[in-house]
Amino acid sequence: MHAETTPATGGGAPERAASRSRRLHEARGGSAAGNRYSLLRTLVTLVVTVAVVAAVRTLIIQGFTIPSGSMEDTLNEGDRVLVTMYDADSVERGDVVVFTDPDGWLTDPEPTGIARAWRDALVLARILPQNAGHHLIKRVIGLPGDHITADGTGPVRVNGVVLDEPYLKPGRVGSEIAFDVTVPEGYVWVMGDNRSNSADSRLHQGDAHGGFVPADDVVGIARCVVWPLGSLSGLSGGKEAFSDVPEPTSTPTAAPTPAITGG
Repeated sequence: MHAETTPATGGGAPERAASRSRRLHEARGGSAAGNRYSLLRTLVTLVVTVAVVAAVRTLIIQGFTIPSGSMEDTLNEGDRVLVTMYDADSVERGDVVVFTDPDGWLTDPEPTGIARAWRDALVLARILPQNAGHHLIKRVIGLPGDHITADGTGPVRVNGVVLDEPYLKPGRVGSEIAFDVTVPEGYVWVMGDNRSNSADSRLHQGDAHGGFVPADDVVGIARCVVWPLGSLSGLSGGKEAFSDVPEPTSTPTAAPTPAITGG
């Protein structure tokens, strides 16, 4: 006798279809979960990156654009400089510093409307520094206790020593404005390298701080020019002009009294 075989009957085809459907559903579910994970990872990376950049720009280093020609030829209008923030409380004579407007030195109008909103957004994102549009850049000539004088026709003297200032714009003298000041505790005296075109401490002796800049307003020390590429250079060379200046014999502690201007 020969045994006969018969084909299996039942739900084989429907079961295979159901299995394929389950696998497809699971694949779609896995793909969706993977997309969500990828999106979350991207968002976390973005947040961390923004936080790191904000911390660096707030606490370590920041870029500033030179707004005028008051520091020529050391710095030209439009130059981009890198400024260290962490050492703002340890400036020295000859340092080029960025500081917040101490008492209305700047007269440019504030932006309004969309321009104001855009600037505020950039500040919030730490792309622009705090108090954007309210910064100046000058060279520190005197520290607390320094006695600084000029007769208006020649060089500047600090603690009795005549300064030889190689960074001055060619053809400029130390100061065409006569002055005689002693820097109070907690302040610095600043001047631009383009002396005849710099509204610096000399021209603000009638202000609330007597022309001195509060040390707390110093944002940081300019270290180098990074733009344009053809102007790449360091900014630490100015200290040599003060190498022979002795330390002050005393440091006044009284707040500055604004000079009285007649009218």
